[in-house]
Amino acid sequence: MKIILNILIILLVAAVVAGGLSLVVNNTSIASADGGEGGQPPAMNGTGTQSAAQRPARPDGGDEGGASLGSGLLQVLVTLTKLAGIGLVVLTVQKIIGLSSKRRPQSA
Repeated sequence: MKIILNILIILLVAAVVAGGLSLVVNNTSIASADGGEGGQPPAMNGTGTQSAAQRPARPDGGDEGGASLGSGLLQVLVTLTKLAGIGLVVLTVQKIIGLSSKRRPQSA
């Protein structure tokens, strides 16, 4: 039971680190895609609107390319489920190997 608890703690820490790195990468890429340096908004032309050269391209269909918190959390849960499944398979194989080595008669 202690081993399973240790594995769960390791998976939780890995998930937190991966989530933090994902947030850092996504936030820096969004900030750099804005066109302004140092958090400055893009420059406006004389009419008070952005010039066409500075306007970011928008995908057709609205917000299809936007990230969703719900889908992101779902992907994290799917990944954690996969990792837990892999961990269970490894533990099962180790347990089977350990039981089979105990059954062999030891030669003296």
